[in-house]
Amino acid sequence: MPVSIFNFGVKKMSWRGKMFAYLTIFFNFLLFFSYLAFLSDPTKNSGIALLGLAYPIIFLINLILFLVWFFKRNIFFFPTLIILILGMYHHSRFLQINPKKHESISYNEKIKVMSFNVRLFDLYNWTNNEEIKSKIIQLIKKQEPDIVCFQEYYYDNKKEFITREIILKELGMEYYHESFTDESNKNSLFGLATFSKFPIINTGDLEFKNDHSNHCMWSDIVCESDTLRIYNTHLGSIRFNNSDYKIIGGKGSPLWPNQKIPKQDIYNRLKIGFAKRAQQIIELIPALENSPYKRILCSDLNDTPISYAYNQFSNLFTDSFTKSGFGIGGTYIGKIPFLRIDYIWHEKNLDSFNFKTHQSELSDHKAISVEIMLR
Repeated sequence: MPVSIFNFGVKKMSWRGKMFAYLTIFFNFLLFFSYLAFLSDPTKNSGIALLGLAYPIIFLINLILFLVWFFKRNIFFFPTLIILILGMYHHSRFLQINPKKHESISYNEKIKVMSFNVRLFDLYNWTNNEEIKSKIIQLIKKQEPDIVCFQEYYYDNKKEFITREIILKELGMEYYHESFTDESNKNSLFGLATFSKFPIINTGDLEFKNDHSNHCMWSDIVCESDTLRIYNTHLGSIRFNNSDYKIIGGKGSPLWPNQKIPKQDIYNRLKIGFAKRAQQIIELIPALENSPYKRILCSDLNDTPISYAYNQFSNLFTDSFTKSGFGIGGTYIGKIPFLRIDYIWHEKNLDSFNFKTHQSELSDHKAISVEIMLR
């Protein structure tokens, strides 16, 4: 920021005005460095990664500061405006104002894909609402997707909490692929699942070395006259505990009567999560590149569009929200606004329309869907 501009802006200010000017400079720098999280490896600099996570709040503060200086008719608004303009690429990953819709398609070469972290279909009744599982199914049924990818999927072999059979019946889907992280307990199974109206001809999965509860699976699906490889992945969970969720919001694990209140440790959990995802991406990228078919990736990334993890995927795919989303793309339900951590990506040479973030709060994530053209 040129010193001459700063001097011109604060030369005749009161001490309170000068303090406000210094505060503006401070938040200008925070916003600028938050942009760098996109390129900065969090295993080498977790501080930048944390600024990237705080980007929505830092952005809003800078926007307010810009408006204050602007309506004061003080030229000091100009540096903040420059910083905001420099981040237009990042802003467009959180907010879209030019929806791309396509209501009439003259051919059948399109599919509707949906992705949803269902938080185990509210298995433990965290919301005190035993109808959540049914409402999730009805939400999906109303959207009529051709393919649905679930993260934090749960299946009960004892048939006390059935999911697979209900999904197949209610959604009219004949084909499915499930991948569970721990099958030692044959009755209670946790993991990922992809359901499809089209035939699944081949499957595979990748278990991450640093956390076996997070992994990736893929399903080769014959859609119309083409074959797609649908990746479904859940990366590096942060593992917040009950005390952490009281600070950040969201629907964390409940405390049972015999449990002690755990220690709050948000910073270290975030730091570990950033490093965990960076390592998982190193393992995942070769699997994503090694596909004989056109690719679609549904993911709970546990990271925002200003992160290092997002940047690695954006080198390979198109983020469908940026093609046809509208409004604020936030998918995580908590106290921090605009946290977008769920994505549907597709090949750069494919097109997509009618991206939607579904506002129903049936999990701690919102469902997302998009129509993808196969030609």
